[in-house]
Amino acid sequence: MMLLALLALNLTGAAFDGNTLLTWGKEIQAWSLPSLARKTIARPLAPAGEGGCLDDSGRALFLQEGDQLVYRRAPHWMPQVVDHGIDMHDCLAATLLGHRGILMVQRGMQVRFYEYPDFHYTEIYSFYSASRQGGLLLADIDGDGRPDILCGNYWIRSPEAFDLPWHDFAIELYNEEPDSATLRLAFHQGDLIVAQGELERGRVTRFRKPSNPRERWQEVDSWFLSYPHALASSDYGLFVVEHAVAAFPYGRQFILVERNGVTLRPAVVELPPEQRKRKGRVS
Repeated sequence: MMLLALLALNLTGAAFDGNTLLTWGKEIQAWSLPSLARKTIARPLAPAGEGGCLDDSGRALFLQEGDQLVYRRAPHWMPQVVDHGIDMHDCLAATLLGHRGILMVQRGMQVRFYEYPDFHYTEIYSFYSASRQGGLLLADIDGDGRPDILCGNYWIRSPEAFDLPWHDFAIELYNEEPDSATLRLAFHQGDLIVAQGELERGRVTRFRKPSNPRERWQEVDSWFLSYPHALASSDYGLFVVEHAVAAFPYGRQFILVERNGVTLRPAVVELPPEQRKRKGRVS
């Protein structure tokens, strides 16, 4: 029931800091685990958007508030404006070739790296695609010991030095609609899981890296769900948070789509009728 109460709130994002769950939307709140006792720690002037992340210490948040990229640090959580004109779908704490900062995707077209301590940014890569790129992961894809970036349809190969150019290679080419490549990404049992979270009939696909990762990746399995907004991988299985606009118009449900290599699709959690109060998409 506590999980259902969380889902019923007007939240746009969340992140874990040890035994604390930080959530944001109209308010920024800290939830103690496992009791889920909550405390409001900040009230932004503009609601915090979907894109947001913890820094690498776990004690600060980067959020989009209005059109500003804002840095808030414990214990006071006061806002420090980092940049303006922001449209951020994803961000991720990262250390790239000895440089510490955060990665973010600006307007679905550009991967930026904001570096401590003054948060100046470096353009890592710009996309030229019919679809907005979304989703961020770090992983050493080609085995050279340097972290590469996965974003949208592509993985972006790290250079040997920070001031050298990065190069992208297609994993797949989802570009049929403007939001086809606005993805959620996760690794599960060594494979890459890709979810089209902005589409009413979005694919959730398992891709396997080929021996030459610069070639197109192998599609192993695929499911279609309604707005598969979030992915979670565990030893038990792969979970997807689905927002089914047509069949389930007022809330969310969790779908277990794979367990121990076996494809499944039972609903795990759904909001009861008395909590299905708000129409519209839930991010």
